[in-house]
Amino acid sequence: MDPLSKIKSSKSWLPGSSSDKIVEPFSVQRVGETWTNVKVTEIRILNEEQELSHAVSIVEPREVPGPDGTSSSLSTLVSYAMDVTTEGPITVISKDGASLCGAFCAVFNCIQQINMDDSVDVFTTVRQLQTQRPEFCTTLEEYSLVYRALFDYIWTISENMYENM
Repeated sequence: MDPLSKIKSSKSWLPGSSSDKIVEPFSVQRVGETWTNVKVTEIRILNEEQELSHAVSIVEPREVPGPDGTSSSLSTLVSYAMDVTTEGPITVISKDGASLCGAFCAVFNCIQQINMDDSVDVFTTVRQLQTQRPEFCTTLEEYSLVYRALFDYIWTISENMYENM
């Protein structure tokens, strides 16, 4: 949810652009980096002892979603995550482990609910997340950010619906 440059702990495991990083018993290689609506850094985690490797895509927003009314970067991250075709988990991280992660998960879950049921209950979705992680969506600003992102999503799909008729 935050650029990796703002997360101090990322320097201990993320390699620079030209070298590998050894984090015993793993070796982390930076494969590449692309910029579209989001920054995507491709890394490969190798365990040479067991001859295993795992590809990971790290997706960062161009700007941090915030309480100033901008929900577009949050919507962009959610859209990217929804388009990912993977059977593996999606891990959401932030500089403190909770801020904006709850907003991301709430918007992601609400959009899935809209797509499946044609309705959404934001309050219940947020409460279900808070039973697992009480630090999620604890401020009015984060809760409002969820509503703004969902409003933008619903507005977009309703515009597209009328355009296709």
